[in-house]
Amino acid sequence: MQKLLPRSPYERLGDYVHLPRLIDKARLHRQGLLNGYNYKTVGFDKHLLAFLKIDPDAFEKMANELDDDAAILDWIRRTGVQHSPAEIAQWNQAMIARHPDTAVKKARFLHFLKEAGGEGRKDIRTYFDLIEFDEGRLK
Repeated sequence: MQKLLPRSPYERLGDYVHLPRLIDKARLHRQGLLNGYNYKTVGFDKHLLAFLKIDPDAFEKMANELDDDAAILDWIRRTGVQHSPAEIAQWNQAMIARHPDTAVKKARFLHFLKEAGGEGRKDIRTYFDLIEFDEGRLK
């Protein structure tokens, strides 16, 4: 059986990176198909929901009730905090550039990279890159 994967963290909706991925995770979670992905209270999911100032459970409910990405984005714009294009761009860049910044995080990152088959790769430096490699979008 093919593993269902959420969209790339680089994909954007309403100019927000990671938002399409978060929508996919909410839907996969509700179906019991998240297959071990962290969701809502950790990582990029937590950061995006906090930036939007949206309750994680309310987001999951709406992601599963609304028909498409455009409707979800509309709900987010009505419910969450309004950000300027500059604030969104700054947040996006911070998320895209996130990398292990302590020895402990670096060791954990390298462990996950090795598990994904990328031991010794020097081109995978950020968490987004690690996700892309692990999910087969970065060769």
